[in-house]
Amino acid sequence: MKLLANLSLILFFYFSLAACAVAQKSTVKILPLGDSITCASKYKLSYRYPLWKKLVDAGKQIKFIGSHAAKGDYGRTQWDTYKNLSFPPSHECHPGWRTDQILNGLNKDGSRLSQWIAGYQADIALIHLGTNDIYQSQTAESTRDEIEQVILTLRTKNPYIKILLARIIPMQMNPNIPRLNQLLLKLSKKLNKPDSPVISVDMYSGFSVNTDMQKDKIHPNAKGEEKMAQRWFTALMGKRIMGQN
Repeated sequence: MKLLANLSLILFFYFSLAACAVAQKSTVKILPLGDSITCASKYKLSYRYPLWKKLVDAGKQIKFIGSHAAKGDYGRTQWDTYKNLSFPPSHECHPGWRTDQILNGLNKDGSRLSQWIAGYQADIALIHLGTNDIYQSQTAESTRDEIEQVILTLRTKNPYIKILLARIIPMQMNPNIPRLNQLLLKLSKKLNKPDSPVISVDMYSGFSVNTDMQKDKIHPNAKGEEKMAQRWFTALMGKRIMGQN
């Protein structure tokens, strides 16, 4: 009897640990990586909130991750609960930063991507970078090269990370944005791997600077954020990303 009791206890702990492992594995960790377009504020929720609601509705268990949680969102610290769930606020958004600054920091000793990712491991990254580069007269080619280094840096932490790379939203009809987006589409094909897919997500086509953006014609309004969320969601539900989870 004692042997049976001990065996039952061992089996109980074994299945408990197995259940915990399955539960942890089922939570997909998503890294939103970008600039102020990815951030929220007192006046906007960012695409992250409607995207999260869509994923909840689809039955996906996800957690946004990043070195920022209650900071980097221009004063916004609260989001409404949805279906009795709390919004996961973490992100890797750096308002005003160019891609080279994401890679290298704002100064010689500043924090940078390689240091931020030391604190977490993403399963999926949503990358929307390049707006500040073009706005500050960086070339499309140099920005493309730096975004390539961003992806390679993410792979140093997780060689199997899945990347959704945005062809970025327009900015005051800037002619350099389409050029950058062409290069980013080619980059996604260059870096795409069976075990670490890079999927291009078109945020540019059909995005209106007049109806989908704030008055500055740089940042999306609520309608634009909803449009971005839907495009991220469609890409996430693809078979190579979350469609088979």
